[in-house]
Amino acid sequence: MIRVTHMPANRRYSIILEHSGQVLLEQASLEQVEAFWDANDETYFGLRIEDAQSEHARVYVTDEIPEDEELALP
Repeated sequence: MIRVTHMPANRRYSIILEHSGQVLLEQASLEQVEAFWDANDETYFGLRIEDAQSEHARVYVTDEIPEDEELALP
């Protein structure tokens, strides 16, 4: 999971599914991003944040378990 709690609350965020480009959450507040993660933390895995210092950051996620996560599973 990507944590974005250290970023200023006045920024807007979009969460994008990497392999399809589908926008899962658009122009969201930090609170909306946190709620998204709370509701979807077992479905999506954070990959990276682009333009983290701009007014609109893009958070790329995947719905496929990354290899390093698979190794950690029991």
